[in-house]
Amino acid sequence: ELRVGREEIQELLQLSRSADPEDRLQAASFLCPCHVRRSIDEVWQALYRMLEDQDARVRRAAWHTLEDGGKPDDPALDAIIERTLERDTDRQVLNFARLFSQGREKRKQVEFELEAIPEYAERGKCDFCGEQSVPVKKDFATELDVGGARRFALVCAPCDQAA
Repeated sequence: ELRVGREEIQELLQLSRSADPEDRLQAASFLCPCHVRRSIDEVWQALYRMLEDQDARVRRAAWHTLEDGGKPDDPALDAIIERTLERDTDRQVLNFARLFSQGREKRKQVEFELEAIPEYAERGKCDFCGEQSVPVKKDFATELDVGGARRFALVCAPCDQAA
């Protein structure tokens, strides 16, 4: 991949604001993380702005750039994705936005499911008080030798809170 230097990044940032859609298209294509090779806030802001450009080609290039090496979990994209799904008419752009939206929905679902798992999800014997068949969790700060093998200690809530 062609690397873009500091001076070229500044030129591309200027092109991203140009009145000429060809300039903005070039900027959207070359402000890709694979070319820039570092995270620069101004570059991300320019890309995010071009995701909603008036020219569909620029929007496609910006979405493609984001797909290639962007920050798909950036909360700044939430509103952009929503607006794109509501307003954009370009099929390719909508497909990109749907792709990012689905990934976000999956992540939210997994986070929701993880929150529903209790902290002490297993039942077993607490290695600290000896209580059996109680809700326990692994204590990653304490390792035990058990039958020649090492494992993390299991701790119940009362023992964990007392520590």
